[in-house]
Amino acid sequence: MKRKNAKTGKVYQRRSKTRILRQSIQALIFLIAVILLIVILKWDNNVPNEKEHREFDDEKENMMEASEDFLLLVNRENPLPADYTVQLKKVQNQHQVDDRIAGYVTDMIDNARKDGVELLICSSYRSVSRQQELFNQEVDKYIAAGRSNNEAIAEAAFGVAVPGHSEHNTGLALDIVTPAYQRLDSGFEETEAFGWLAKNAHKYGFILRYPKNKTHITKIKYEPWHYRFVGVEHARIIKDNGLTLEEYLDDRSNKGKN
Repeated sequence: MKRKNAKTGKVYQRRSKTRILRQSIQALIFLIAVILLIVILKWDNNVPNEKEHREFDDEKENMMEASEDFLLLVNRENPLPADYTVQLKKVQNQHQVDDRIAGYVTDMIDNARKDGVELLICSSYRSVSRQQELFNQEVDKYIAAGRSNNEAIAEAAFGVAVPGHSEHNTGLALDIVTPAYQRLDSGFEETEAFGWLAKNAHKYGFILRYPKNKTHITKIKYEPWHYRFVGVEHARIIKDNGLTLEEYLDDRSNKGKN
């Protein structure tokens, strides 16, 4: 009787081990299947479909086209294109800019405030007719000071762009001051606002458009308050190399010819 019990016990132990082994294998297979399923789902979610590829390519192409648009040169020799149009969006008070750059403007103002600096836009988009009014006022000022009509026009153009030749007509330019100093003169460069802009404006795609010692190139007097949007990458290169927009575009053109 004892032998039979011993034999039965061994058989039971073998069956038990077999059952445990089978269960372990099944559990392992299940675990592997779950892992494979997770990997497949994760891979599938990370691989864009054909439509997503097209949308990404279209967005990238649009960004590249916009980036080139932001390099539009408007100065004495280069008037605003006759067919130029701009969609505007308000950014501060009643000031408006090209709606594509509105986010950069508001981010710049908000982040300056976080650093304890108040930026105040005093001029933004202007229609050509409004530019004509401002130019005429400047001409009248010089005539009142005794200049001839031709002299007045020449001197006025050094400080106020001729209508149709102003960056303000593009919606890409801003005159920026600060509540504590709102005069448009060289004294602005002594303010914290100017210091902040000199250090950070390029991070938001803006450049100091009419820098000191570059008037022979820009044909506009030094204006520490005038900033022009050109795009973040272009602004970084222009700042790092101490260029004007004219010099940057000439450099790009020369490289394209080589």
